[in-house]
Amino acid sequence: MTSPARVCHLSTVHNPRDNRVFRKECVSLAHAGVDVWFIGAQQGDEIVDGVHVVGVGEATGRLDRLTRRQFRAWQALDRISPDTVHVHDPELIPMVLAWRHLRGRAAVYDAHEDLIGQIEGKEYLADWVKPVARLAARGVISAADRFFDGIVASTPTVLSFYHNRNRAVVRNYPLLTDYPSSTDAVKKDGQAVYAGMLSAGRQVDRMFEMIAQVPESHLTVAGEPDPEVRRFFEDLRPEQRVEWLGRIPGEEVPRVLAQSRVGIAFFKPLKNYQEALPTKLFEYMAAGIPFISTDLPFLVNLFDGKDCGIFVDTSQGAEAAAEALRSLLADPDRCAEMGANGRRAIEEEFSFEAEFPNLLAVEGAAVRREGAVLVEG
Repeated sequence: MTSPARVCHLSTVHNPRDNRVFRKECVSLAHAGVDVWFIGAQQGDEIVDGVHVVGVGEATGRLDRLTRRQFRAWQALDRISPDTVHVHDPELIPMVLAWRHLRGRAAVYDAHEDLIGQIEGKEYLADWVKPVARLAARGVISAADRFFDGIVASTPTVLSFYHNRNRAVVRNYPLLTDYPSSTDAVKKDGQAVYAGMLSAGRQVDRMFEMIAQVPESHLTVAGEPDPEVRRFFEDLRPEQRVEWLGRIPGEEVPRVLAQSRVGIAFFKPLKNYQEALPTKLFEYMAAGIPFISTDLPFLVNLFDGKDCGIFVDTSQGAEAAAEALRSLLADPDRCAEMGANGRRAIEEEFSFEAEFPNLLAVEGAAVRREGAVLVEG
């Protein structure tokens, strides 16, 4: 006799309504008929879009996140008693590994990025700390790979670090349902947009340099800055022509993008970016706007023939990016054509809906309780 399996996604770091964790994975699972729960950094419990949300409170600092929040997460897991725990924060792997062993349940790790490679780009970490951080990162992902019941990775490159028998790529592409093919949004003249994480590795300085060189432009930025780039946003002056929205809910991102003419995404040539899939590029395409991006070879090859963006060299300055922005703003018809090309590529190839069966397969294979099924037929 079969019975429904209960799946619990867990993160004490990500925003409780994070696009990948909550809106794409959890909500998509709930809509597919899965009994899905989410333990996150919020106050109180609620049901959102079919997902049972359990709050463990927001951490007051890193120490609190590693101690009190993990203790509360353990208590929440015992209260929910899921068949499978789907972990999104590497720091939670040791705790969930212990819970899995003691409770006889399954665990899946969601590898959002190259955990070891990203340490290279964290400029706020002292040089002597980075080798220690790499060693710790290697230890926790090895534990997940060896002892967890499944691995989900955001790209094939990230997946290549794992050898778990139950593993799959689930790319962080946009949900088509978030981006209607027709919109009544009014374009704002000269508006470029950036939506996503803000860091030195994502060349915030080049964005400001580019806008400064194109007087007819202005930049709207949605995202939370890392410590090393916060100074760019603390005392913005009107003459800089930069509007910072801070972190906005994921459901508001499509509207902001649709009002813009061009999307921006710059990257330093760090190891972690060499074969990454920048979510923001696909979101720009889903919103029907062209992008200007750093010419990393992997991205250039990926979008070869799509004609939905312009790739430029940002290693030495923003001159090439400024020229690309200037040319796109001067040619609305060309912008519309490239935007339509990008939208078509999303519909045909790059949607989260196309990735979702991979997530369902990993979680279904991970369930260890006899007679439990992820989705009842």
